[in-house]
Amino acid sequence: MNTAYVVLQGGAIRREGERLVVLSRGQPPTTLQTLGLEQLVIVGNPTLSCEAIDLLASQDIDTVLLTTNGRYRARIARSPAGNVRLRMAQYALVGDEARCLPAARALVLAKIGNQRAFLLRVARKRAAPRLDVATRAMGAAARGAGLAESLDELRGFEGAAAAAYFKAFGAALLDERFHFESRKRRPPPDPVNALLSFGYTLLLRRMESAAAIVGLDPFLGLLHTPEAGRPSLALDLIEPYRTPMVDALVVAAINKGAIRPEHFEDSGAGEPVVVTQEGTRAFVGLFAKRLEREVLDPATGKRLPWRALLVEECRRLARYVLDGVLPRPYLAH
Repeated sequence: MNTAYVVLQGGAIRREGERLVVLSRGQPPTTLQTLGLEQLVIVGNPTLSCEAIDLLASQDIDTVLLTTNGRYRARIARSPAGNVRLRMAQYALVGDEARCLPAARALVLAKIGNQRAFLLRVARKRAAPRLDVATRAMGAAARGAGLAESLDELRGFEGAAAAAYFKAFGAALLDERFHFESRKRRPPPDPVNALLSFGYTLLLRRMESAAAIVGLDPFLGLLHTPEAGRPSLALDLIEPYRTPMVDALVVAAINKGAIRPEHFEDSGAGEPVVVTQEGTRAFVGLFAKRLEREVLDPATGKRLPWRALLVEECRRLARYVLDGVLPRPYLAH
């Protein structure tokens, strides 16, 4: 899926023929070709002209609108895929917990496996007792998840693994100016939590679009219960990818100095930390590069960019929905 990111506070996005022009105060206009573009993510608050919206809609370009801090606003969605049979089978599957459980378990085990592999890599570089404690607790949670007999029991083991993981996550950060104590998201109280939330939003909206391309209903989940306005299936499908695509990216960006303390502003007590426009542009650029990075797909033995692997994940789930072929989510190695 070909995606373009526009980070802009103020300014405007207008149509010129079959292309878009991005206008920013004090900067020369930037042209954005729409031919072959499948998704446009707009971060910030530019004015989007009616003519630009018409072009995006007519070319079926999935357009996602986010705040500068990465909070989801809205989307101009592509037309749903025409695979009615797949959606009918998905609706039937969600009502059958015995059939949901194997696919949900595969996603949870992949998530825990990726989280644990990440902490083990950190532990090989630096000694920290909390890393050993976390990896042991996560191993126990993975064994429990493998034996879980209900979705609620599976969610319990997934939650236990996540709690252990985030207790040790801060050990991966080398820059002493960045501190991470625990995962908090509403609102994120510190820069690390703000970046994690931002990255998860980018990943979620990417997966939501991938699910829609394949013909799945992104709002009808297996592990995450359906709720109004929540893309529960997309949340299911990003679970194995949170660590390799977002957590590892956040750590690398901080440790290598690509993201620095001056990229954040403190809004005051009880208010979320705000990512500056420069920080937003830097982080979005790093995420876009991560999408293009090739990794080994263990299911096929082929190397694919992350963006293609997300779509393949949706196709594998679709095969499970239709034919009962259990998906094999990506596992880090």
